[in-house]
Amino acid sequence: MDKKDDIRERKNEINEKHIKFYDKTLSLLEFILDEYSRELTRADIEFLEMPKNSVATIDFLISAIGKVQKGQRLALGLDDESYENTEPVINIVQGLSKDKI
Repeated sequence: MDKKDDIRERKNEINEKHIKFYDKTLSLLEFILDEYSRELTRADIEFLEMPKNSVATIDFLISAIGKVQKGQRLALGLDDESYENTEPVINIVQGLSKDKI
Protein backbone atom coordinates (compact mmCIF):
# COMPACT_ATOMS: atom_id res chain seq x y z
CA MET A 1 0.00 0.00 0.00
CA ASP A 2 1.47 3.34 -0.98
CA LYS A 3 1.34 6.58 1.01
CA LYS A 4 -1.66 7.99 -0.92
CA ASP A 5 -3.76 4.91 -0.16
CA ASP A 6 -2.72 5.07 3.51
CA ILE A 7 -3.72 8.73 3.75
CA ARG A 8 -7.02 8.06 1.94
CA GLU A 9 -7.81 5.19 4.32
CA ARG A 10 -6.95 7.35 7.35
CA LYS A 11 -9.20 10.15 6.05
CA ASN A 12 -12.05 7.67 5.62
CA GLU A 13 -11.60 6.36 9.19
CA ILE A 14 -11.58 9.87 10.64
CA ASN A 15 -14.58 10.87 8.53
CA GLU A 16 -16.53 7.82 9.77
CA LYS A 17 -15.74 8.83 13.36
CA HIS A 18 -16.96 12.36 12.66
CA ILE A 19 -20.21 11.05 11.20
CA LYS A 20 -20.81 8.84 14.27
CA PHE A 21 -19.93 11.75 16.57
CA TYR A 22 -22.35 14.11 14.82
CA ASP A 23 -25.10 11.47 14.83
CA LYS A 24 -24.64 10.93 18.57
CA THR A 25 -24.54 14.67 19.24
CA LEU A 26 -27.71 15.24 17.22
CA SER A 27 -29.51 12.51 19.19
CA LEU A 28 -28.41 14.13 22.42
CA LEU A 29 -29.58 17.56 21.26
CA GLU A 30 -32.91 16.06 20.21
CA PHE A 31 -33.35 14.57 23.70
CA ILE A 32 -32.45 17.88 25.39
CA LEU A 33 -34.81 19.84 23.13
CA ASP A 34 -37.68 17.40 23.76
CA GLU A 35 -37.21 17.51 27.53
CA TYR A 36 -36.75 21.27 27.61
CA SER A 37 -39.87 21.90 25.53
CA ARG A 38 -41.90 19.67 27.90
CA GLU A 39 -40.54 21.62 30.85
CA LEU A 40 -41.44 24.95 29.24
CA THR A 41 -44.95 23.70 28.51
CA ARG A 42 -45.44 22.60 32.13
CA ALA A 43 -44.04 25.90 33.46
CA ASP A 44 -47.10 27.75 32.14
CA ILE A 45 -45.12 30.84 31.14
CA GLU A 46 -46.72 33.63 29.15
CA PHE A 47 -44.93 33.91 25.82
CA LEU A 48 -44.08 37.61 26.20
CA GLU A 49 -42.86 37.03 29.76
CA MET A 50 -40.49 34.17 28.91
CA PRO A 51 -37.32 34.43 31.04
CA LYS A 52 -34.16 35.49 29.25
CA ASN A 53 -32.37 32.32 30.29
CA SER A 54 -35.08 30.26 28.53
CA VAL A 55 -34.61 32.27 25.35
CA ALA A 56 -30.83 31.88 25.68
CA THR A 57 -31.19 28.10 26.12
CA ILE A 58 -33.36 27.82 23.02
CA ASP A 59 -30.90 29.98 21.08
CA PHE A 60 -28.03 27.75 22.24
CA LEU A 61 -29.86 24.59 21.12
CA ILE A 62 -30.65 26.08 17.71
CA SER A 63 -27.02 27.14 17.28
CA ALA A 64 -25.76 23.70 18.32
CA ILE A 65 -28.13 21.95 15.90
CA GLY A 66 -26.92 24.23 13.09
CA LYS A 67 -23.30 23.39 13.87
CA VAL A 68 -24.06 19.66 13.91
CA GLN A 69 -25.87 19.98 10.59
CA LYS A 70 -22.92 21.81 9.06
CA GLY A 71 -20.50 19.19 10.38
CA GLN A 72 -22.63 16.32 9.10
CA ARG A 73 -22.95 17.89 5.66
CA LEU A 74 -19.18 18.34 5.53
CA ALA A 75 -18.43 14.82 6.78
CA LEU A 76 -20.93 13.26 4.37
CA GLY A 77 -19.77 15.41 1.46
CA LEU A 78 -23.28 16.68 0.79
CA ASP A 79 -22.09 20.15 -0.17
CA ASP A 80 -19.56 18.70 -2.63
CA GLU A 81 -22.22 17.16 -4.82
CA SER A 82 -23.47 19.34 -7.62
CA TYR A 83 -27.16 19.48 -8.35
CA GLU A 84 -28.20 17.39 -11.32
CA ASN A 85 -31.25 18.65 -13.12
CA THR A 86 -33.39 15.60 -13.91
CA GLU A 87 -36.33 17.46 -15.42
CA PRO A 88 -37.14 16.49 -18.99
CA VAL A 89 -35.97 18.84 -21.72
CA ILE A 90 -38.82 20.48 -23.58
CA ASN A 91 -38.08 21.69 -27.09
CA ILE A 92 -40.29 24.35 -28.56
CA VAL A 93 -40.54 24.46 -32.32
CA GLN A 94 -41.98 27.66 -33.70
CA GLY A 95 -43.77 27.90 -37.01
CA LEU A 96 -44.68 24.21 -37.14
CA SER A 97 -48.06 23.34 -38.54
CA LYS A 98 -49.72 20.02 -37.76
CA ASP A 99 -50.89 19.90 -41.42
CA LYS A 100 -47.24 19.63 -42.56
CA ILE A 101 -46.49 16.62 -40.35
